[in-house]
Amino acid sequence: MMKDLLIVGAGPAGLLAGYTAAQKGLNVTIVDMKRDITTVNRACSAQFVLDEGYEGETLKAGDGKLVFTKNGFEVPYRGKLVPILHNYMYSPKGHRVAFEYEDLRPTALKFDKKELLRGLLEQCEKAGVEIRTNTMALKGRDNGKSVVLTLRGDRGQYELEAKKLVIAEGVNRRLTSIFGLNKGYQCMGIPLTCEYTLEGTEGIPHNSWIQYYGDVYHPFMEIMVGESTESDDALEFTVMGLGDMRPAAFFEKLVKDSPLTPNLRNARIVQRKGCGCCNYLSLSKPYHGNVLAIGDSAAHIEVINQGAMMCGYHAGHAVAEELDGRNGFEAYAKWWNGAFEFNCENPMEQLKLYGALSIKRTLADDEIDYLFSMLADEKHCGHFNQYEVPKNFWTDVLKHDAEIRKDRPALYDKLAAIRTYKEQGKF
Repeated sequence: MMKDLLIVGAGPAGLLAGYTAAQKGLNVTIVDMKRDITTVNRACSAQFVLDEGYEGETLKAGDGKLVFTKNGFEVPYRGKLVPILHNYMYSPKGHRVAFEYEDLRPTALKFDKKELLRGLLEQCEKAGVEIRTNTMALKGRDNGKSVVLTLRGDRGQYELEAKKLVIAEGVNRRLTSIFGLNKGYQCMGIPLTCEYTLEGTEGIPHNSWIQYYGDVYHPFMEIMVGESTESDDALEFTVMGLGDMRPAAFFEKLVKDSPLTPNLRNARIVQRKGCGCCNYLSLSKPYHGNVLAIGDSAAHIEVINQGAMMCGYHAGHAVAEELDGRNGFEAYAKWWNGAFEFNCENPMEQLKLYGALSIKRTLADDEIDYLFSMLADEKHCGHFNQYEVPKNFWTDVLKHDAEIRKDRPALYDKLAAIRTYKEQGKF
């Protein structure tokens, strides 16, 4: 029997797309490579950002559910929530810049992704969505009236046909390429990420999101440390790599020869996760024919979990509208391009902006120490948003322009591009 909708990928985006479409009366099948949908092996962002208007939404969490107040839906979540009260940046010599609210209300909530997936999966099953696990999509074709996928799983190798296909496979965009949506887009690199969950650390604050900057920690990226839901004592350390520069080597240096070495002397690794991501620009038109790519399958960088659920919700509605003879995919694309900051008219210019705003790429260790020491005793906006925090940082740095020009004329000249972006209203 032909399905109304076939979804590849049972993450938050795929599951919510399936549930939403089933609620609209559609016959839905979701396929996923994992045997257990709730297993989380990949390093991923697992914070709900509470900033007002983040990704076009203001999220509320509690009482066993997540409420998407602007998009107008809610999903079940009965897992642990750990409040993130502080967003700290540390320089090589330990100068700290704190982004937090004066009343210390949370800027984000750390959550248990396994529990999020469990709740979404149960919701799908109750709505009548068919879930096929341990199943890989090998190839597919859009014949104009329907989409046919070749699948391999517990049933062997076979074909499955559906009126519409939603690709929610994640960042590497394999199926997105097979169906031609990536045409004209080049993979710009494959950054590697390892996430280490440690217990027994000393002196590293909890209820925080922390970034450690400088060559003493990492040669080209910050080290990120945040809460874990594994235990009250656990913290997650996120370390990046690229090509032959493996995250494991940088983590070993962090443990054995960095300013954090004393904090990690009695720590033990309780969990390891990793991933490699093909870095494409975002798809301004995330659909073609009967195929719609959603969430990370169409994005430049992570839409993160709350963004993925919004993509799933709107995708479910879009498919229902398409099957009702309306331009649902076009409506989805309009929402998609307005909801996420990485969707813009000139993405390469935006990449240049964020490259310039990157603290690690812009500053040497002694310059990081100098600027962080200048900002350490000041109050800074409590945003958690990954786009707003660097903008807020440089806005506060530029308030000291006269002092920087006097004390460090070479550094003042080095910041000319950032100063120009600010004058142009880019941040």
